Amino acid sequence: MSNTTHGQEIRLEKLTKRYPNSAKDAVSEFNLVIPAGECVVFVGPSGCGKTTTMKMINRIIEPTSGRIVIGGEDVTKTPAHELRRNIGYVIQQIGLFPHMTIADNVATVPQLLGWEKSKTRARVNELLELVGLDPTEYGTRYPKQLSGGQQQRVGVARALAADPAVLLMDEPFGATDPITRVRLQKEFRALQRELKKTVVFVTHDFEEALLLGDRIAVLSDQSKVEQYGTPLEILSAPATKKVESFVGEAASVRMLGLVSLASVSVAPGLIDGPTMPETATLREAMEGFITGAKAINIGTRGHITFEALQSAISQTRAGAK
Repeated sequence: MSNTTHGQEIRLEKLTKRYPNSAKDAVSEFNLVIPAGECVVFVGPSGCGKTTTMKMINRIIEPTSGRIVIGGEDVTKTPAHELRRNIGYVIQQIGLFPHMTIADNVATVPQLLGWEKSKTRARVNELLELVGLDPTEYGTRYPKQLSGGQQQRVGVARALAADPAVLLMDEPFGATDPITRVRLQKEFRALQRELKKTVVFVTHDFEEALLLGDRIAVLSDQSKVEQYGTPLEILSAPATKKVESFVGEAASVRMLGLVSLASVSVAPGLIDGPTMPETATLREAMEGFITGAKAINIGTRGHITFEALQSAISQTRAGAK
């Protein structure tokens, strides 16, 4: 995608929300730096304040106090409607306008910004292709004529329409069936690697956080940050008992899903057997051996035996501690 705006750093400084007539803060003095171009996932139990915190970034919920700094600019006092036009927003319910075509849904923000019709049309076509929907086939349809997964793709396209540096995603895939959800997660991960937006992603699903997050913020009551780090850091060294219970007993297995075969030493030459790409994970390779393979080719680089894979897994676990 040409001339894409990459992400901007977000700094949340002592961000606090207390609702009227409430005895305590919903979110209390929340501090976090979200690096430019990374996907940071807020994960935690229901009611911990993760969605409230995210909605304060685009001021759908107004903070009681604290600062929001995006790209070095304090946007806490920026008119909210101006701020939202520069931040993409994707929600679980999708929120497409049912009376508008798919093309018109995607064009909503560019039209609000006064883009020329030809520029808007080109952008709509580009984005529908980007999310895997042929604009000639889907552009004139209405939301009710699309599946849930297709509607969610349109929601992502609409959020990207004005090329925002920041994207907020509130459990965007939660309403889809499990198979569609996994496919959308993988598609979004590939898309984010290409676009390098700054993404704040809210989920209660730890597996989803591991799959999508460059970093994960594990939150507890009032959006207290129990731990903030890479998926590997959180799996290998939970900082608190709450994080440990959230990570669960399968941490070592989950960890193997974060390490690619590109980091593994291989024996020279290819063998007569299955082949996996270097982007495959140690966990996927282990599953390959469970099916009975004696060795696995790693791309065209060489092959690995079961014993060599076990050694690589042991080194990964030792290195993460």
